[in-house]
Amino acid sequence: MNKQCILWVDDEVDFLKPHFLFLNQKGYDVIGCNNAREGLAYLEENEVSLVLLDENMPGISGLETLVAIEEKGINIPVIMVTNNQEEYTLKEALSNKVVDFLVKPVLPNQVYVSVKKILEQKQITTDKKQSDFLSSHLKISADIYEANNMEAFYKLYQSLVKWQIEFENSKNKLLLEMLEGHFQNANLKFSEFVEGSYTSWIQNDGGPIFSHELLDKKIFPLLKGKKTLVLVLDNLRADHWQTIKPSLEAQFNVIEDGFYTAILPTVTQYARNAIFAGLLPIEIKNKYPKQWKEDTEEGLKNEFEALFFKEYCERKGLNISHSYAKINSNKQASDYIKDFKKIAKNTLNFAVIGFIDQLSHAKISHPIINEITHNNKAYRDTTMNWFSNTYLQDILKLILEHNIQLIITTDHGAIQVDHPSVLNGNRDHTDNLRYKNGHRIQSNSKSSFQIDVPESVGLPKSSLASTYIFAKNKSFFVYPNEFNKFADKYMDSYQHGGISMEEMIVPFVVLTPK
Repeated sequence: MNKQCILWVDDEVDFLKPHFLFLNQKGYDVIGCNNAREGLAYLEENEVSLVLLDENMPGISGLETLVAIEEKGINIPVIMVTNNQEEYTLKEALSNKVVDFLVKPVLPNQVYVSVKKILEQKQITTDKKQSDFLSSHLKISADIYEANNMEAFYKLYQSLVKWQIEFENSKNKLLLEMLEGHFQNANLKFSEFVEGSYTSWIQNDGGPIFSHELLDKKIFPLLKGKKTLVLVLDNLRADHWQTIKPSLEAQFNVIEDGFYTAILPTVTQYARNAIFAGLLPIEIKNKYPKQWKEDTEEGLKNEFEALFFKEYCERKGLNISHSYAKINSNKQASDYIKDFKKIAKNTLNFAVIGFIDQLSHAKISHPIINEITHNNKAYRDTTMNWFSNTYLQDILKLILEHNIQLIITTDHGAIQVDHPSVLNGNRDHTDNLRYKNGHRIQSNSKSSFQIDVPESVGLPKSSLASTYIFAKNKSFFVYPNEFNKFADKYMDSYQHGGISMEEMIVPFVVLTPK
């Protein structure tokens, strides 16, 4: 069988050799032309299956080349590749029937997934769901390209999670690669967006609702005389919630199915303490110096949440009955259920449940847990099994019996990491793999976001020269010493603390008994 031929037209074609080699290894012939005239001439004389076309070329531009291809009557799929951030470029390209749109810098695997999807489309249109996804493929690419505010990323993430769950049992590797490619591209764009906006968000109004604003802007406005229980399921992700949701809809009305944004670092010490205190971490440390523990200090870093919430209510002049409970064992759950009649009399109750977080951490140290949570589907299935067959069902029955409004949320999510990134510097930092706090630390800027003035984003200093550094996308930090050992150990583990949609865009759900 003859190889399919791809024509790549780009004025920097000499820099594309890694892409050419990768596509050659995948079974495609690739021809490069460094200007539109050469490309058009080659198309007229040779049989080509697909064109990759750079938009921003000197002389005849990519958009002008598209028009020329159409005028010459050449019927061929075209993928537009560009670094042009102007919105009109995308609209013009789509109006000229471009089959896909890639924004530089592009990775070889991104190009391969797009090429394979187009050239082998007939193989993956065998059922309606797959056909619907293919129809949405270009729109998802456009949504990623155009996303420029948090609401857009909320919708984008929700859409990707929906497709992820739709195809969780699919055996179609190509389709799954396409979906994973969308997740990668979306997280790349999201990381850039957060890096460029985070300081302004924290310093000014107008950004998304963050952890320290959750009480003021989300929870208290919902009370309105309703007795309410907030289940804080530590490390709950959007895909976990969407898996759990159908099991609740028979007995609860879903009043709100949305998100809020976790602060950085996306870990309990910072994000969950911020929820209960209604304060940024630097404000918590200043107000509660005895209760605050630095990253390198021993001991629990979230044992004063009940105190923080009590004093939040006092500061705000809120005279309400409330309770706080932490449930990390069957014994604690049993005690909570026994006390529920008393708890139900309060206006507002919080129950913090740590199972999902414990599960993600156990994946690293327990081979059996690692096996049953080896990928996102398995992680969801295990979470669903726990949700459906444990004390949570008894708590839900009591919520229904007492006609209590239920809020399900979390303090942060987690991402499955697969890209070790070298961290240089002293080793007197936090053990977390997705963020570091200390002095003289440095990592690859492509895989990390560094903040040298912590107070500018509401974070406390642990020393005079304190720096925070956050991993982006699927990266995790590893020191050069014994790099391979620790890279292998933590590869494909679930981590949190850094910047990704999975960690920062977290569910906020409101339900009422039917």
